[in-house]
Amino acid sequence: MRLTTRCVVCALALAFVTSAVTANGLDAPDLRKLQRVGQRLDLSWSTTPTTYLHYALAEQAALPAVAGQPANAKAVEPTLSYVHFYPYELSANGGYHRTAMPLTNEELMFQLGTATPEGKNRAGFTWAREWTFEHLVGSPALLVTSAYEQREVESLGGVECAVITGKHTRRAPAKPEAEGALRWLSFEAETTAWYNLDERRIQAVESTIRSVLFRPKTTVAAETTDAMNWKARWQFSREFDSTGERYLNERVSVAIERGVERMWKLRSADGQWPYGTHKRGGTALALLTLLMCDADKNDERIVQAFEQLKGMEMENTYSVACSLMAYEARYISEEEKRAYLSSHDKVPDFKRNVSAEDREQMEILIAWLAANQNEGNPFYNYHRGGEGGAERFDFSNTQYALLGLAAAQRCDIKIPTGIIKRLVEGTMSYQQQFGPKFKRVIGYKPPTDKRKEGKSTYATKPVEARGWNYASKATWNKYTEEGNAYGSMTTAGLTCLLVGLDIAHSMDAESFKAEFGNKAAFQAWEKAVNESLDCGMAWMEMWFSVTRNPNLGKSWYLYYLYGMERVMMMAQVRYLGQFNWYNQGASVLVVIQDGEGGWGNVADTCFALLFLKKGSVPSRRKVTTGDK
Repeated sequence: MRLTTRCVVCALALAFVTSAVTANGLDAPDLRKLQRVGQRLDLSWSTTPTTYLHYALAEQAALPAVAGQPANAKAVEPTLSYVHFYPYELSANGGYHRTAMPLTNEELMFQLGTATPEGKNRAGFTWAREWTFEHLVGSPALLVTSAYEQREVESLGGVECAVITGKHTRRAPAKPEAEGALRWLSFEAETTAWYNLDERRIQAVESTIRSVLFRPKTTVAAETTDAMNWKARWQFSREFDSTGERYLNERVSVAIERGVERMWKLRSADGQWPYGTHKRGGTALALLTLLMCDADKNDERIVQAFEQLKGMEMENTYSVACSLMAYEARYISEEEKRAYLSSHDKVPDFKRNVSAEDREQMEILIAWLAANQNEGNPFYNYHRGGEGGAERFDFSNTQYALLGLAAAQRCDIKIPTGIIKRLVEGTMSYQQQFGPKFKRVIGYKPPTDKRKEGKSTYATKPVEARGWNYASKATWNKYTEEGNAYGSMTTAGLTCLLVGLDIAHSMDAESFKAEFGNKAAFQAWEKAVNESLDCGMAWMEMWFSVTRNPNLGKSWYLYYLYGMERVMMMAQVRYLGQFNWYNQGASVLVVIQDGEGGWGNVADTCFALLFLKKGSVPSRRKVTTGDK
């Protein structure tokens, strides 16, 4: 190869610099820094997509109000926490993808600082970016104009970083906002970010925000003007390679052990695990969790809690259904639980040798579920209530009712007919009618080198990604591509379909005839259910996340993760599209486990443990969705 004159001069100059630096005794990091000063740098994110990134809150403070803010403004204290994500949730220039919305306040502050420029640029380079934050948790849409500057390289905790500063101001919306509407009165922020040049990601973000938000009066809250004057700093705390199976399994085992210890400490003095005012519900959920996490069913504390269940009020659908699931868990063998952890094919039909005493209790609970199904619709409320078609319902209560029925059926306890067919049909009717076209990945082979892409096999035909909402028909606007389906309720809708199919396939001849009439009617019903399942699974794949409740944010986050585990276990799915849902979710949970060994209150700790332990009973038949 021939070098041009310019190349020769550059090579000689670099050789001179290198020898001079070495002679002065500088180590390799100092050498790299000297070489990078004045260079054009590429600051795009390029962390491996399967690596979980966690940023801990290193500092937070409330700042004094500034001139110009309304005198009656209420100072809102910062309630910030960690920020976390997988790199596939961000663009190469640090912007959250649409499927990662809505953003919480801390994610908004973090986002403004994590944006990086396109291409290669030197220190002193400036650029502008306009943001349209349409989806913020608890806040209206926000339009922001940002002015950034790339600064010189500096060391942060021994890490060589390029510094990026930003100033951010609110843009007025195109149409004037109504005087009494929820709206931003002002918004200003300043950010400083440190980009790790070796790891190709942000190392830390410091953000100061000064804003005023008007909140109109509602049926549950008075009118307020909130002033948010905050300063926060997030520092990269750790990453977790979700493809490292052996290390992950070791961490999961430790996390489950610590979580179980925490569950015992959360037990009340009278031997129960109340969740708010729900003594039966919290205790039943705790028993289910402990038993699925290999607690000894003969442990006197377990035996005592089951004794106490007998005299507890049947508070609501949740408490009754969880009680049935806890009774079943009492008879799930260690061999069966090991099969859940190791197999993604059909799990054998293990038998439940239920005692006469527990069978009697389960029959009482089943009778309650039969008596408390709504009359005007096929769904479940906390209790039966209302008149006719006005009866309230939600898919959260409904899915748990079905889970309780399925648990009883697996214990050879006869469940009433007339529930499953119309309930599943009703569930399908509340799914989004339309959704974006999406080609599902129906076969995925991970790469041997995690820096490369795996091999995906796609369905020959796209389906519409269609999810569920809480207690109303989920909607989607094809013009704006906005919808109100979200993660935890889409898992609830899918649970209803999967459990319904499983119960139907396990019915005896008499119950099958009473429920469906004949085989042809059942086959037509089953075909419709499988098509609905395929669209629901497409929604889960399109919106996949284990760091947030998709399209809802952090609300009901751990409840969503347990819902995802349940759907994937029942459908016997190892990869949802290209995502190893279990490894990625488990990587998050072992990192965010708190110092006491839990994940918050009784319910959240249970949800996390049930995810880690794969605590849901798989379907007794192979579930197939999509174009194989």
